Amino acid sequence: MGERGASFGWHKGIATAVIVGTVVSPALRDHDSFPLSTYPVYASARGSTVTLSTAIGVDASGGTRRLSLAIIARTDDPLIAESLVDDAIAAGRSDALCAEIATRAPDGVVAIDVVAERHDVDAHARGNESLLERTTHARCEVRR
Repeated sequence: MGERGASFGWHKGIATAVIVGTVVSPALRDHDSFPLSTYPVYASARGSTVTLSTAIGVDASGGTRRLSLAIIARTDDPLIAESLVDDAIAAGRSDALCAEIATRAPDGVVAIDVVAERHDVDAHARGNESLLERTTHARCEVRR
């Protein structure tokens, strides 16, 4: 019985070392991988404000309405949607993107604005209004 218990303990130690090595390996190799990520977007502190590029709907009374990621960029990934809008703004293609989004606008939306919004991250985390500034890069009518 004693020999069997010693063998089990030895195997348990090897298994533990392999698991710990697997978990720590990405950090030691400076290679981004599960379960540890060295990717800077996840590894560094952010400021108290963030600027996001997006598109918003405008209703007949001039009120704004958040659009889904599918309407903005035909995706369910917020990073892809934000990147698409950001790239269009940077390349001077905001008007073309606006017109494309307008073809997918939901009922009740009469115009689309392609915007860059600066938000207070702390206010948003507390559930408060976070919008500090909105810069409109394009506006287009929704034609039905």
